[in-house]
Amino acid sequence: MKTKGFKILFIAISAVFLAVPSYSQDSNTTEAKDTGDWKNNETCLKNLSLYYEFYKHKNYDDAISPWRVVYRECPESRESLYAYGVNMYRHFLDRADDPAVKSAYADTMMMIYDKRMEYFPDSRGDVLGRKGVDLLRYKRQEGEKFIKEGYDLLKESIDIEKTKSNPVVLTTFISAAITLFANGELDNETVINDYMSVSKILDTQLAKRPTSRTKLAKEAIDKNIKDAKVLTCDAINTIFGPKYDANKDDEQFLDRILGFMTEAGCEDQELYIKASEQLYTMKPSAESAYNLARLFLKKEEFDKAKKYYLEAIEKATSDDKKANYYYELGAVTLNMNNPQEAANYAGKAIDLKPDWGEPYILLGKSYVSGNNSLGDEFERRTAYWIAVDMFRKAKAVDPTVAPQANQLISDYRQYFPTKEELFFRSISEGDSYTVGGWINRTTTARAKS
Repeated sequence: MKTKGFKILFIAISAVFLAVPSYSQDSNTTEAKDTGDWKNNETCLKNLSLYYEFYKHKNYDDAISPWRVVYRECPESRESLYAYGVNMYRHFLDRADDPAVKSAYADTMMMIYDKRMEYFPDSRGDVLGRKGVDLLRYKRQEGEKFIKEGYDLLKESIDIEKTKSNPVVLTTFISAAITLFANGELDNETVINDYMSVSKILDTQLAKRPTSRTKLAKEAIDKNIKDAKVLTCDAINTIFGPKYDANKDDEQFLDRILGFMTEAGCEDQELYIKASEQLYTMKPSAESAYNLARLFLKKEEFDKAKKYYLEAIEKATSDDKKANYYYELGAVTLNMNNPQEAANYAGKAIDLKPDWGEPYILLGKSYVSGNNSLGDEFERRTAYWIAVDMFRKAKAVDPTVAPQANQLISDYRQYFPTKEELFFRSISEGDSYTVGGWINRTTTARAKS
């Protein structure tokens, strides 16, 4: 029986939540309405007082016998009877060594939960949650049927309690769903829908009262759903695709799609692109424009990438980010075979961040790529002088790019004009020379060595 995965997930969560006092069995208990003569039953009153006196001093060994009398003779007396009973049997279970004895104690706890719901039905949602958590905590190792039963109990509890659901119940429910998925008992669509429902409840709770337990619960389910490999591109498209048009104006819905698809590596999917553009329309920012630019760059849709780079530049408030956007846009336009435009963007990046070497290297490459606009062969070769100037400048301002710059210098020096070509043009090495065309920059004449 493949229950190991759930055991790991459950322990990780229960270690954080199960000992929290606010979810102890003593909470949310009430005295029942007077539906019988138990208040006139001397045996009930005597044993009720007796067991509670032992219980409050944690003397569970002596408390359990009178407790059983009350449980059997006056089950409608107090709801706390059942909460205290579960606490005592949990104590006995944790203390026991024999697995069979542990299992028997766990069965007794389940029976107590059932009887509590019988006599106090108004607490059904809360008690189902408690029962489901304890069933999974103590019976999961006995077979997958208990994981499925625990999952069903917790699901019903959440359906009843909704936003009042305890974080322990919510996190344990998702862990059970993930384990059933891993064992082939649930499909990933069901698990993702379960996660979405629980996530929405926790978001509501965090908005109303952001406790540390609720924050931890949200972090736990987010981590578990990512680690479980439930998210696949096909599953996400199947779940969210049909819902897109009706929910495309819901920012939280779009964020969820993008988060899921990013985790699953689905950035090239049409749904991801639609959601990204829609979110940018609703909430434009430099960062979201940049993300779209990168998205379309990956898809080799260069015109769209350029559009969003320009929008990112327009909205950016940081010179450092603007320089980065200009540099990347320059690389895109160079790839689009527009070296003059690439040189322009590289120059803007340099203006904003003059101690960064990469834009100088891009500028040099742009001059190399643009040399075919310079007339005859000799004039085209002069572009390499300017390019090498830029590579030298790059390593001068930014030593981190020196290895790349040195390699480029070595590569392009071999294309310099020869001494004979310089002599034929009446040019001496060391002369000032203006490279024409759109480059239009002055450099120093050098011969190929």
